Amino acid sequence: AGGLDREEDYLFFYPFASTPCLLLDLGQPVPPTEVPVEERSASYAWAGGVGPRRSVVAFTAICPHEWAHPDKTFSPIHYYREGEKATVVGGRDRLIVCCVHGSAFAPAGGGRVEQGPAEVPLALVALEWDRGQDRLFAYGLLGPDSFERFFRGFKGKSRAPVEGQTTVMRLREYSAAVARC
Repeated sequence: AGGLDREEDYLFFYPFASTPCLLLDLGQPVPPTEVPVEERSASYAWAGGVGPRRSVVAFTAICPHEWAHPDKTFSPIHYYREGEKATVVGGRDRLIVCCVHGSAFAPAGGGRVEQGPAEVPLALVALEWDRGQDRLFAYGLLGPDSFERFFRGFKGKSRAPVEGQTTVMRLREYSAAVARC
């Protein structure tokens, strides 16, 4: 966790070999919060960030609106770091934005929807940090599960579960182009 660059998009696959996730060090402590799921008039509790500064968070990189996601050629979803203005959300920063239809999510707010058309938050990847080894472990998901709809919409994607370790890489090194909107 200590080796992550502040506010850099990192990508890994979890819980399936074909389901991309974003890993971010937001650079400041991320407190626990209730994440609203307005479509369902509900919410769920999230423990907040992990790591040495409690600033590391992870989410599925699959937009819950129409399941746009990074692949090797292009990523429509991206984290806009502090000072990097996303025009599609009125010049705001520090948001995860899907440039396909302009949905925006607050990573410091548990992936809550900041701008639609998405109606549900990004699913959270529950992380644990091993202080002694300075290693992160994904151990589950919180929030709306859109994997069945993802697999129906993208036939041929692997449903093989990730076992053991997964590779973490910079989003810009995985996708040849990353959208800016």
